[in-house]
Amino acid sequence: MSIRRRLAVEIFTGIVLAAMASGPSWAQGTAAKPSSREEVQQALQTREQYDVHGLRFAADKSTLEPGSEALLDDIATALKNFPDWHLRIVGHTDATGSAEANVRLSLERADTIKAALVKRGIAPDRLMVEGAGQSRPVASNDTEEGKALNRRVELVRIADSPEAKKLLKAMSDYLAAQKALSFAYDANLQVVTNTDQKLGLASSGTVVLSRPDKVRATRSGGFVDTEALFDGKTLTLLGKNVNKYTQIETPGTVDQLIDELKDKQGLPLPGADLLMTNAYDELMEGVYDSKDLGSGVINGHECDSLAFRKDDVDFQIWVAQGEQPYPCRLVITSSQVMGEPEYSIQIRDWKSGDGVVTDDFAFKNATNAEKIDVKDLKQNISELPGHFIVGDEK
Repeated sequence: MSIRRRLAVEIFTGIVLAAMASGPSWAQGTAAKPSSREEVQQALQTREQYDVHGLRFAADKSTLEPGSEALLDDIATALKNFPDWHLRIVGHTDATGSAEANVRLSLERADTIKAALVKRGIAPDRLMVEGAGQSRPVASNDTEEGKALNRRVELVRIADSPEAKKLLKAMSDYLAAQKALSFAYDANLQVVTNTDQKLGLASSGTVVLSRPDKVRATRSGGFVDTEALFDGKTLTLLGKNVNKYTQIETPGTVDQLIDELKDKQGLPLPGADLLMTNAYDELMEGVYDSKDLGSGVINGHECDSLAFRKDDVDFQIWVAQGEQPYPCRLVITSSQVMGEPEYSIQIRDWKSGDGVVTDDFAFKNATNAEKIDVKDLKQNISELPGHFIVGDEK
């Protein structure tokens, strides 16, 4: 087995270490405090989740109570034995008090743990902190026992793969260098019903891009049949299924158009982040975990499989190997939405340079479509049909 493939296998054993701030264990409830540093290290290496007793905070405070020193020593020793490990320290609270105050308190507790480990010789850049407040309970806040379970500090072992970042950057640089590109795609938007049934809405389409300021995108599915054209000055959105269109004056580049559609109109282009000249920066914003999963095959092409995590989403991308490192598949999972729905886009028929057939990207209105206001057309070109309702966060 190659070194790279062996590393790809090893990273699948992500380590989650849960340390209770007070009260009994919230997971299996059977693990006692490790009696030796070796046992702490073994737990970090081999168990997906491990509850460590002994890290306790004073009520409504971020000050560690006495008795935590030995446990912190053990954790620091394990980190020193494995210098490639990185930890994400996440503070949690119960629902007592305001949500805003609990976010501050949970972050302060995470900072306390980080400072204690840094004091013990762990480099600060190996430790990340987050305050989740009361947003991710593991038990009911209606009882004192449940509240105690929710007051916790979680240490998550994370990966920071230079190779994954390098491969993603190479893809971004390649895309930015293409003056013209085109591809077809198949997309699937997964939704979760109020009975926890996962359903997929499938669509297909095409994208033709001519930098810096022209793009044509189509999308056709069971609920929608649309076309978007941009000629550097005017964006035209055509609902083919209703034979209506709207136009928005928005002169600028394709990058500026993507921001306009996403931030102001709520109508992102398919795989929009991949089309931007700074795709790497857009994709990597907020990423705290990166993995190189080795190789995979998409549409007969061998690809590098890369996985990344943010606070609100996970995304996995397959990048074609060879001289044209284009994206073959992208899967985005909403980790903070009930049911963890996902959106995937699989790319085929990739072309670039002279292989791309372009035109003037002007709207011809060959079907005598009726012009209407953009807000009236949105309901006819949305990814979701009207009777679907966006779900709650976790």
